[in-house]
Amino acid sequence: MPEDQESKDQLLGAVPEKDVAVKTPSRKARKKRQRRWPLVVAGSGTALLAVAVVVAGSALPGADATARITANAQVLPVGVSLANCAGPTQLLSGSAAGADPEFSAGSSSTKSLLSAVVLSNDDGVLPGATAGRLDEKAVPLFTLSKAPEVSADASAAASATPSLAPVTGVAKGKAAVERDKDVDGISVLRALPLGGQNSRSAGAVVVNASDGDLKGLAAATCQLPANDLWLSGASTVVGRTAVLTLANSTGSPATVGLEFYGATGPIQAPGGKGLVVAPGTSHSVVLSGLAPDQKLLSVHVKSTGGAVSAVIQQSVLRGLTPGGVDYLAPVQAPSTTQTIPGVRVQEPSTAEKISTQSGYDDAATALQVTVPGATDSVVEVKAYGPSGQVALPNGGVFTARAGKVSELPLAGLPQGTYSVSVRADYAVTAAVRLVNSTKPGDAVDFAVAPSTPRLGDNHLLTLPSSTDSSLVFTAPTGSATVTLVPVSAEGVLGAAKTVELKPGITNVVDPGALLGSGTAAVLVSAAGDPAFGTQLLGNKDSANVAVLPIAGTAKDSPSLNIVTGY
Repeated sequence: MPEDQESKDQLLGAVPEKDVAVKTPSRKARKKRQRRWPLVVAGSGTALLAVAVVVAGSALPGADATARITANAQVLPVGVSLANCAGPTQLLSGSAAGADPEFSAGSSSTKSLLSAVVLSNDDGVLPGATAGRLDEKAVPLFTLSKAPEVSADASAAASATPSLAPVTGVAKGKAAVERDKDVDGISVLRALPLGGQNSRSAGAVVVNASDGDLKGLAAATCQLPANDLWLSGASTVVGRTAVLTLANSTGSPATVGLEFYGATGPIQAPGGKGLVVAPGTSHSVVLSGLAPDQKLLSVHVKSTGGAVSAVIQQSVLRGLTPGGVDYLAPVQAPSTTQTIPGVRVQEPSTAEKISTQSGYDDAATALQVTVPGATDSVVEVKAYGPSGQVALPNGGVFTARAGKVSELPLAGLPQGTYSVSVRADYAVTAAVRLVNSTKPGDAVDFAVAPSTPRLGDNHLLTLPSSTDSSLVFTAPTGSATVTLVPVSAEGVLGAAKTVELKPGITNVVDPGALLGSGTAAVLVSAAGDPAFGTQLLGNKDSANVAVLPIAGTAKDSPSLNIVTGY
């Protein structure tokens, strides 16, 4: 027997052939041996396992079963950039039991206008971009730009990763702009990827009605679909109507669950579970049917499967007098710090005359804080104006109760535009209701300013021509620089302008005065300490007011951590 085979037999517990006895064992010996057989098998199994480990170790050099394997980031291919845009405001006219709500036009004077912009790469190549009805994917409302045609010789260049237009502008950089296009329903802004990167695009809908129950100004930024959204500022008491609209522009069905928080705590609403929104459709929910008689209401939207957009049409009617209308945009996810730019406050004496009227107690500027957790949160609120921090009633410190929506009046602030900073010892969401009016007895309009994310690079926003607008920026904790690049209606990028932000100061920028009267869109980038911004809409000669949050930017190269080793 070869030496290697003999060694292997010894490891396996085998007996050499020359030592094997041929004598048949007695019955007593066989019984005794049978009783010991399980022990022999167990011992043999252990030896086999040990050999298997040794063999595996020598067959796979360097393998270690106890080693910690790290996941490698695998870059995923990008797809079409989608942003869902709200439709016209609609008056709730009733619904049958168990049926979808029925709507009617709020006013014959209502104008619903969509504006959109898409940015090229630094070589001046525009991605294909269209805007179309959510329920009619093949019929675009308008085309911003056509997809570039790439020849076979240029395939290598097209697959290369290009850089997008920097904030300083380049000679070949350009954009495609469409302004104030009529829309009659929910629409979707679609932009094709370019060179393996997400395209930069943005849009907004502005709705203006001069009469009817929905008189006022409402505006909504076209929203990137998501699977987790928070909305604040709703109300379902008498005279207040809140309609949540979920839209699914993805190719997968979305199953949506709703969680509600009111002034008295969490609200149990079984009817808000398992809502299915099919691809290319929307679903409207009258919130008074799920959370009735709630003066303060926040909604948590969670979707599995397809991502959705969520917006609440909130309107107020005080008897026969319109009390305003607005689209409530998602706020930032619960966090211990929140920043809300763009809080416009009326002259205090005028605001007091309005809010002290019978039935007008909610026609006043106020901060709403929601604590989704099970522990009360101590909240510190600071307001920053054009000249720095301004004192708040009671020092701006209060306790927000667990599982509830709490409100802090901001009526004591002098007239002006502010940014509100919220710090809490437990995670909260935050939004500010702001009210605008002309005189007692006339119609009042309101808007809800949501907390916003920190500004980064290459944010796009459109400037509607149907109403006045201003840009509001702040850096609560330090100095920052905001760079603004104007984009004309013809898609030409102009010279960049810089706005220096001092700590704790709110800067209000008139885009027409700073960037030129022909500016149709703006490219915004921020550097330095955390900076925040938003867009305020409204004409000085009317009560109209609305807030347009600045849209975030999609990730250039989405990735997923995948374990690729043994």
